[in-house]
Amino acid sequence: SLRYYGCGLVIPECLENCWILDLGSGSGRDCYVLSQLVGERGHVTGIDMTESQVEVAKKYIEYHMEKYGFQTPNVTFLHGYIENLEETGIKNESYDIVISN
Repeated sequence: SLRYYGCGLVIPECLENCWILDLGSGSGRDCYVLSQLVGERGHVTGIDMTESQVEVAKKYIEYHMEKYGFQTPNVTFLHGYIENLEETGIKNESYDIVISN
């Protein structure tokens, strides 16, 4: 929470099995909330331009997967710019929901 710069999380209902892209994910706080809501068959990808924030986010992947009882991680964090998602390997129309906090 020391590195949370967001302004709240507004999300739709019924996220189970969805693929969500979080633009400007920062330290990953919203991604971890969403990862529990999408479940093991859903996936959340966070992308941020600040490498140190991405490193903080990655540090807690295992912790959250154990806490939620997931066998494998359903969260990925990428360092990159939201203005050029293609450079990070994100393809058009590959996510159900895109959020930006």
